Amino acid sequence: MQDEHRRTHSWGIKRRGAAWVLGAVLVVSTLAPAQAMEAPRPVGNAVLAPGGITSTLVPSSKVQSAKAKSVKTTANLNLRSKPSTVGKKLVVIPKGTTLVVSSSKSGWSQLRYAGKNGWASNTYLRAVTAAPKSLMRGDLGKTSAALRLRTKPNTTSKSLATVPKHGIYTVKGISRGYAQITRRGKTGWVQSKYLKIVAKKPGREIYSDKKYTTNRAGLTDRYWTKVSGEDLYESVKGKIRVGDIPRNSVVYRDKKSEKTAGSVKGWVFVRTQGMTGWMKTSQLARKSSASTNPGKHRAKTLKAQPNGKIQEKMLVAIGWDKEKTLIAAPALRDLTRLNTAFKKKFGRNMDIDLAYRTRATQDYYWGELGPYIAARPGTSNHGWGTAIDTPETYNYSFRGKYYKWLKTHSKKFNWVHRKNLEEGSPYAEAWHFEYVGK
Repeated sequence: MQDEHRRTHSWGIKRRGAAWVLGAVLVVSTLAPAQAMEAPRPVGNAVLAPGGITSTLVPSSKVQSAKAKSVKTTANLNLRSKPSTVGKKLVVIPKGTTLVVSSSKSGWSQLRYAGKNGWASNTYLRAVTAAPKSLMRGDLGKTSAALRLRTKPNTTSKSLATVPKHGIYTVKGISRGYAQITRRGKTGWVQSKYLKIVAKKPGREIYSDKKYTTNRAGLTDRYWTKVSGEDLYESVKGKIRVGDIPRNSVVYRDKKSEKTAGSVKGWVFVRTQGMTGWMKTSQLARKSSASTNPGKHRAKTLKAQPNGKIQEKMLVAIGWDKEKTLIAAPALRDLTRLNTAFKKKFGRNMDIDLAYRTRATQDYYWGELGPYIAARPGTSNHGWGTAIDTPETYNYSFRGKYYKWLKTHSKKFNWVHRKNLEEGSPYAEAWHFEYVGK
């Protein structure tokens, strides 16, 4: 964990850019200050500029962006009536003038200058990038890396906590390149250069800073997905967080967070697969249609499937689980036997938090949690639907009565808690059990 992170430099790109700029300077230097530039004439793979000096031909789509909202002239430039050197000259635009592009055509941009509308060659136009908005008090900031939360706005003061990557926090103050935020009740300072402003608009990305216990997280407004390959979005119509959630996956609507983010018609903010995000209401149903019959599928056949891409027919719902969690069909019978013994002992069913996990979900977990919590994508037993996670609550912890009983008795029913997950291991997980039957 660091307060500062190494930057990666693209020296080759910068050098190429410098070489092109030098070429442009040489061309301009041969002209009289008031002389206007025309579109260069191609000669093989080079450009013959006015004055007879050649420079590398640079595609206008890459450097002189006609699609940019704003551009700046790199030389005195003729504004013409047509997107061609034969068009009538309307006016000379001075070097260094910033203009707005209204349209583009064949390497030319349509501009307005001195009350005249016309066309100018993209060769002497440079895209202007707007300066990023400075982080201010009251803004929402999303972390681009894991950071130290410190007592003072410097790198030497006491560390209060670790702030996770991709967390979103309200900025309470700004001081000397640091932003003040609160992480789980602790207020401190992080470097503001690692915070990206999140726009406050309806359907925005939202982040829960609470400690994970269950996918449900106390929510009661329950749905199931009714489309194979359901999408979970970071924000409404924004980036897809996971795009392969199976049909009949349980989903909980989080109305409080939805209200905080700003409701959008046709969308709901949800928790599913241990993640949060936005889903379309048209792809959700109030009941699960998944079969609870395990059929005659075998574990050997199951393991021949690509991890995280199990055929829908080989996934079944756990009938005695109120969330109808999806699991591999061959594992259901033994899990039901284990649950029967558990219920006889404790008078209640086991709590199943998570089971089958798609490949895209594994990729997400790997990126967010790292190798000590998440298995490498494509190797997880969750990816075959042959692992379950119980809630991360006290009774299922290493000290809890449910964990202790399951640790002792689950093997009789072909379910195990592996040694490398035991307390004291860097991979310790009290909640994770795997199916080892046939």
